[in-house]
Amino acid sequence: MTKEEYQKSIRARRPMNVWFLGEKIEDLTTFPPLAASFNAISKVYDLQSDPKWRDLITVKSHLTGDPVSIYNAPLRSPEDANNKTRAARALAEVIGCCTHRCTGSEAFAGLGPATYDMDQDLGTHYFERFMNFLRYVQDNDLSCTVTVTDIKGLRTLPPHKQPNRDNYVHIDEIRDDGIVISGYKANQTGILFAHEVIIVPTTNMKPEDKDFAVSCAIPADSPGITFVMGRTPQDRRFFEVGGDIEGIDLGKPYADHQALVYFDKVFVPNERVFLCGETDYVSRLLSYFTAVHRLTAGGCKAGGCSALAGAASLIADMIGVQKAGHIRTKLTEMVMTAETVYGLSLASGVEGFKHPSGFWIPNPLLSHTCKYTCTKMPFEAMRVARDIIAGTGETAPSEIDMRHPVIGELCQNEFNPGNPDYDAFDRLRATRFIEHMVRGSNWSAMALHGGGNQEASTVMARAFTDWGHLKNIVKVATGIEKDEAKRDAFIGSIGEKAGRICTFQDLPQAEEDKEK
Repeated sequence: MTKEEYQKSIRARRPMNVWFLGEKIEDLTTFPPLAASFNAISKVYDLQSDPKWRDLITVKSHLTGDPVSIYNAPLRSPEDANNKTRAARALAEVIGCCTHRCTGSEAFAGLGPATYDMDQDLGTHYFERFMNFLRYVQDNDLSCTVTVTDIKGLRTLPPHKQPNRDNYVHIDEIRDDGIVISGYKANQTGILFAHEVIIVPTTNMKPEDKDFAVSCAIPADSPGITFVMGRTPQDRRFFEVGGDIEGIDLGKPYADHQALVYFDKVFVPNERVFLCGETDYVSRLLSYFTAVHRLTAGGCKAGGCSALAGAASLIADMIGVQKAGHIRTKLTEMVMTAETVYGLSLASGVEGFKHPSGFWIPNPLLSHTCKYTCTKMPFEAMRVARDIIAGTGETAPSEIDMRHPVIGELCQNEFNPGNPDYDAFDRLRATRFIEHMVRGSNWSAMALHGGGNQEASTVMARAFTDWGHLKNIVKVATGIEKDEAKRDAFIGSIGEKAGRICTFQDLPQAEEDKEK
């Protein structure tokens, strides 16, 4: 779709039950606090038509041979994985926020191999259903998002023991023609401008939790869904734009939104159900999904860190400190942060493996290491950016005051950097850009929690670490292992594994993490 076709398709949806600050939103596409979010996803669609972007964000469908969005095409090779990383970084450098479509693509990446495994092991027909749904999404260039995060309630209790079953999305009823589901999902980025909502479980489950082991796809405008928008520190600023006020205090024209979602006895036909009670396959689905999801984090956080470094460097130029040694060191460290997470993302794609379904799975240990790094290093980049703009991110005069007929000149004089190449409004624009990235939008929250927080990445990385192998390195190197044949065999295995691409069966999983 073109940008205009996408926007028309969103306006054509059925009325949705969306609330913000105690009021129901009648038209999402004209509601001021959603304007930057609508701009962001519209820009992604717009770039598909740009010849300079087309090869980056579109790919040939393995189902039809036609060009489709990379967000609707599962990874099938290391080249696909690296292209996804490059696209995530490039788009982050343009819009500096979530693209609203990445999680949907990662749901496809997890559901494809997981449904294939179930069909092979259990004789189900989930893979066929899923591929038919994927074909539908590709044919119509739909925007899909995935709801992962259940609200979880009391964390010491598993899903089936929760006092409120709605703490996890669950199956209320199984019919001949489909299922009925209810429950909450939280912190869903970009969901209000999606065509399709894909549900996957949030955690590993035991047989007693079979009612909560559900994955399916639901049109975003389905009856029975309630959405409540989350706040951002700048949500009131959207109402200030208009007339002479261009929106400088918003930081940039692109942003994203979050929403709490409640499914109230929503019917899902069988052809859209991809997991229904098979608890043994939940962990596998999540392993496939997060390997791709956390690869993407490195790309988009690299782009955001690059943009932050650019803004901080621009401010340094404006106020004349660009040659100070400590400033140059800090700016360089910001750039190196971007390259670190970018490199981890690329490496996880290259070092992955081909699943029997034809889907390419990034190396999970590298992917989770990438996400773990994204929960830490970008925050140092944010600290440096705020350090360079001093306190002006929070205390600079508003655009309204700078343009005021009485106090405008006074404010401009105060904020003018004294650099003939820039005026007070230029400095305010760069300052608000940093403020937006650091505290005004969801970008910093997504660096920490998007795709899983620090502990989630640690748990998965621990599960995919071969601890026995690491200990054997030392046993062989120091002679603790006395059997020469065993030493030689172990050394040989190191060379053998290093010289080939691994398979899923090669990957270790610690028993304690399987239990979790």
